[in-house]
Amino acid sequence: MIRKSLCQPILACSCWLTLSMSTFAAPSAGDALRLKPVQPGVAAESPTAREVEKCTIKAEKTGGATAWVVRNHAGNILRKFADADADNVVDTWSYYRDGLEIYRDIDADHNGKADQYRWFHNAGIRWGLDRNEDGKIDTWKLISPEEVAEEVVEAVRTDDEARFRALLLSASEITTLGLSKSQAERIAARVGRAVVVFQKLVSAGTMAEASGFSDFGGLKPGMVPAGTQGSTKDLMVYESVWAMIRNGEQHQQMQLGSMVNASGAWKLVDGPTLGNTEDVASGIFFNPEGGASQASLATMGSPPTEKMQEVLAQLEKLDQKITTVEAAKKPVLNRQRADLLQQLAQLMPKQSEREQWLRQLADMVSAASQEGTFPDGIDYLHGLEAKLAGQVEAGDLSEEVLVYLKFHRMISEYYGVTLADPKVDYAKAQAQWLEDLEAFVDEHPQSENGAEVLRQLAMGSEMNGENEVAVKWYQRILKDYSQSLAARLAKGAVLRLTSEGKPMSLRGATVKGQKFDLQQHRGKVVVIQYWTTSSEVRIADHAILKELYAKYGGRGLEIVGVNLDYSSDELKAYLKTNPLPWKQLYEKGGFEGRLATEMGIVTVPLIVLVDPEGKVVSSNIQAAEIEAELRKLLAAAKS
Repeated sequence: MIRKSLCQPILACSCWLTLSMSTFAAPSAGDALRLKPVQPGVAAESPTAREVEKCTIKAEKTGGATAWVVRNHAGNILRKFADADADNVVDTWSYYRDGLEIYRDIDADHNGKADQYRWFHNAGIRWGLDRNEDGKIDTWKLISPEEVAEEVVEAVRTDDEARFRALLLSASEITTLGLSKSQAERIAARVGRAVVVFQKLVSAGTMAEASGFSDFGGLKPGMVPAGTQGSTKDLMVYESVWAMIRNGEQHQQMQLGSMVNASGAWKLVDGPTLGNTEDVASGIFFNPEGGASQASLATMGSPPTEKMQEVLAQLEKLDQKITTVEAAKKPVLNRQRADLLQQLAQLMPKQSEREQWLRQLADMVSAASQEGTFPDGIDYLHGLEAKLAGQVEAGDLSEEVLVYLKFHRMISEYYGVTLADPKVDYAKAQAQWLEDLEAFVDEHPQSENGAEVLRQLAMGSEMNGENEVAVKWYQRILKDYSQSLAARLAKGAVLRLTSEGKPMSLRGATVKGQKFDLQQHRGKVVVIQYWTTSSEVRIADHAILKELYAKYGGRGLEIVGVNLDYSSDELKAYLKTNPLPWKQLYEKGGFEGRLATEMGIVTVPLIVLVDPEGKVVSSNIQAAEIEAELRKLLAAAKS
């Protein structure tokens, strides 16, 4: 029997709640359910006192780790407290809602205190780091623009300057963006002024105690390509974003300025403002002439009318309710939310604002229908398309809005209906999906969704083994959507899919900080494995690779891993309990980082086989097939 302590710091009251498991007795489910997340506002499922009596707790093996798992009477997980590094001490505390993990506290340095906090599924993507382990997030490793906006509003409302500073682009991050010296200095100056603007807004006392975040808005993000104003890297940015807030009984727009994506985390450049003040930040990146950008000149949301205020208030109450009710009640609430978004869109005086809200509506209905919490979502989108067709004909809306709705309806139908059918013939469904996507891109060649459609076509073709077809679609992305986010992936994918028989280049640093260059291993067969610690196939592949390394390592074979985890902590923890005798390359960014994008890696594991001359033999070989190819290559090298 495993002996394990299950501890969680309850920082709000400066004490520790400890549950112990002896050889004979496990902690009670009630004790485990009394543990609370370190970060506030986590809407984890909390059973009633009567329901707690029906809950169970036992030690289970999950993902290679031992964990205390608390389940309700239906067998759904409520809590999971795991020992990730097998040292007999709990270091990961996970909280669930509707059977899905929504939040996790992590003790990454294994000193008994949580130092990382992560949100999952419909709770968001945030990943916060707490270096001094005081329960407050010092910086964000991952955070979306919407979540940044919500954090800003809370920082202003609570007069928490440290919380706001954690959202700002740091000096070290600025140095990694590849900006020219003048650009970097300009951004640094804006970031420095942001704190002053924040302090000014707080001291003005214009935020009511009962204020809060309602919604997020802004023009779509853009990619500033390398070479613009002397930059050396592509830069993902958001200009003139804003948060709609509830300020007492009124709804107002809080201007947030510009944001930059730094290794997966969206960071602020400017301070928040309310009203038309001189502190409102102008655009930075979409402005080659140095004047006011088009995005900043456009009014990002008109002052709310009384009717808009009423709808926004209803929408906010509904959003709060949706996050707390059980899944069975969500379809009705999601339908109500869709109706409110549609009503709000029609109330907007400007076409650009109406279209922005309609896109948000399409995103919401599509996501909920795929999730299963809006069963009539596809019919809803069909009806909306028909309803808006007249407005498009009258010139009140652009045709692109209908195309946007159509694309999201198609996604909902494929992922939420076709693939959700347990009797689906996947091969036929996939073939039909690719056919539908090709028809879409032919019918709407200029659609803003075009790059995403082509990406799915390319990836689907690649998964079907149709590499030549995949290359055709990737090349079309490069031709028609060269400034899109998909273009970086497409460039690397074309390189990979056409690499057989050609020399391969791979340089980087190992997780231990050692330099690596594939050229140093000329004369040897090299196996390059792209992988993540969360890949379910990794264990089987590593077992095969270990056997190969034991047989041929040092005798003509070299293996190198390229890990694409977002955190090196996950890789280091894995290697501690699952040591691998070959080098592991690692860079920040995961699938958005250089090591992934330069070869267009979108799924793992993926193994590339390179011959002694440094040329690619296979750009996607299965682990079980390596030894046969290896013997051929080694025999050829001897002859």
